Amino acid sequence: MVLDKIMLKRRETTILIKPYKKKRKKRKKLFIGILIIGAILTFSLYLILSFMVKRELKKIEEIEKENKYYRKEIQKLSNSDIPYEEILRTKYGYIKKGEKVIIYSPNFKNNEMKRGVEE
Repeated sequence: MVLDKIMLKRRETTILIKPYKKKRKKRKKLFIGILIIGAILTFSLYLILSFMVKRELKKIEEIEKENKYYRKEIQKLSNSDIPYEEILRTKYGYIKKGEKVIIYSPNFKNNEMKRGVEE
């Protein structure tokens, strides 16, 4: 009987139940780490997208200004023939029958003088 009591005491002391605290702590740390990384990625994505939106808005404003200019030009050309004729004459060099073309260039006189002095 004495042996049985001693054996029971030994058995009671040798059996230990350990809680699973280490795994829970690791899971919590992992979960918090994933949340922090997700928050950082979300914030960086927000910054990138906001930058892109601002850039696109600037492009839209520039295009709208350009459209206003071209609308005015179209209206100006469609109302009368005078601006149309002016564009043809200045940009493309068109002349009417019987007109003479005089080309004035200040560099032309300097070249003439230099040639005359050399000869």
